Amino acid sequence: EIGIVGLQETIRQDFSMHELQGLSRHQFAWQWLPATGQSGGILLGVREDTLS
Repeated sequence: EIGIVGLQETIRQDFSMHELQGLSRHQFAWQWLPATGQSGGILLGVREDTLS
């Protein structure tokens, strides 16, 4: 089972909770750092029922 998801270079300023919840059937706590212009951005998800 996957407990942590991390993506670099998302090139996104923001994510909606609807988008993030659609990524997995499990409940993840999501945090991100927005991209600067057309580069960067980090998305991190931690599965809530396996890690605290």
